[in-house]
Amino acid sequence: MSKRQFGLIYISSYQARLFIVDLKRLAIIEQLSSAQFVQGGKKFEVYENELPRLTDALIGFKRKIAEYGIDNYKVYGNRQLLDKISARYLADQIKVRTGLEIEWLNGAQIAYYKIIAGMALPQFSELADDEFTYLLSMGSAMINLTLFKGQHYLSTWNFALGPEEIEEMAAMTRDTPSDPIDIIGDYISRKLVSFKTIEKPTGKARIIIQHVSGRGEQSLRPQEKDRVIDLKQFAGVYSDFREAPDQYLMEKYELDTDSLARMKPTIVLINQLVKIIKPHTMTLTQSSAITGLMIQEAARLKYRPDEYSTIVLTATKNIARRYESGGQHINLSNKFALHIFDRLAHAGMVDRRDRQLLEIAARLHDIGNFVNFHNHYEHAAYIVGANQIIGLSDRENEMLLSILKHQDITNLNADEREYRHLDPALQVRVAKLAAILRLANSLDASRKQKISKIVVSIKDEKMLITVTSKRDLTLERWVFEKNVNLAEAVFGMKIAMKQKRGK
Repeated sequence: MSKRQFGLIYISSYQARLFIVDLKRLAIIEQLSSAQFVQGGKKFEVYENELPRLTDALIGFKRKIAEYGIDNYKVYGNRQLLDKISARYLADQIKVRTGLEIEWLNGAQIAYYKIIAGMALPQFSELADDEFTYLLSMGSAMINLTLFKGQHYLSTWNFALGPEEIEEMAAMTRDTPSDPIDIIGDYISRKLVSFKTIEKPTGKARIIIQHVSGRGEQSLRPQEKDRVIDLKQFAGVYSDFREAPDQYLMEKYELDTDSLARMKPTIVLINQLVKIIKPHTMTLTQSSAITGLMIQEAARLKYRPDEYSTIVLTATKNIARRYESGGQHINLSNKFALHIFDRLAHAGMVDRRDRQLLEIAARLHDIGNFVNFHNHYEHAAYIVGANQIIGLSDRENEMLLSILKHQDITNLNADEREYRHLDPALQVRVAKLAAILRLANSLDASRKQKISKIVVSIKDEKMLITVTSKRDLTLERWVFEKNVNLAEAVFGMKIAMKQKRGK
């Protein structure tokens, strides 16, 4: 068995698939798929109704993985159409029947892995620094539109266009004498209202359409092998979908009824985006979140560089900017928090994997002021709950919300309530990160950046934070003393602040 071989099982509401991957070459050695799940009713019911077929497929996948002698394998599931409780129940049933543990991916994670897959495309390395690229990712429940400048991630917008929306459009167009494409166009135009008002970059731009199914891809470039789509050719496809009867479209583009229902709004959406963006090039790719998951595993095992951590932090800064938070206080609090964290990590007192989560919390802890200065930490948690950070799991989002709520020093007795719902192991991690952020915040309590530098030393179960400042730190000391109790409790040592006169 080669250690570079990886087994990836991906479960969606349409089918389950197994990929045997060579991580060093990032090549698929073998691929197996279950039969298509029977669609009908609400999409979340597909998992329940098709559980016997899903179970049989997973058992077969386990045998194939065993044939290759692969120890490194993971099972992922698309949770966008499932609520958290149903997902837990289904995961338990799958584990009981197959012994496999499934990791559910929320919409923000799936968008993240699609972005990784898009950035790994060969043409990305050829982009000029001043060229803009829009990555349009088609999904089962959500459509993501991501903007890049050169090879750098800028922003992502999400549009709900899943099974429920498709059914709504089908119901609207079923009995109307009006042109169905016009109605679909109005429906999608309504979805794009906010995007149309956003100030968009001017200059050379291209659009990459990602995760188009085999049939869908063929309908966009009939009888073409090249992945670059002529915009005039697309105009012809749009004309077909606008004017031709369904039977003609199904025969010409090899679509079944469900695929046609999905492709109509897709074609209309692309047409409207082309008018807004005015790209000079359109490209198709079948890369998807599955591709991104393969790339992530290859990066984890050092077969390729991990170049994607900036995506999450850029998305975080976008949220902070949207809610008018940032500036010198946020930058300084973040700097101090990470410095304290790194010293504690060196002493083995925190999990290094939590560093990014701490930075996200540090950059977002003040966004609640946009709603109200009073209880602004509660408001910050509410905003973050409504704006899931791209790439974070459900568990990480829960931890982040608890960290943000933890920052209210006026209500210290309520601390435990903010994380009691979490698993015990997570409670400790949350308390540690919240304590670190509190200490960092207290060092700029006046919001005047009086402290230019800190040095953290840990010795004999004591932590000393030496701060460099030539100014009066009475307020900072007072807030520090109010905050230090939580840190002393979770880290099990005395923590003191000492001032060193300097710049």
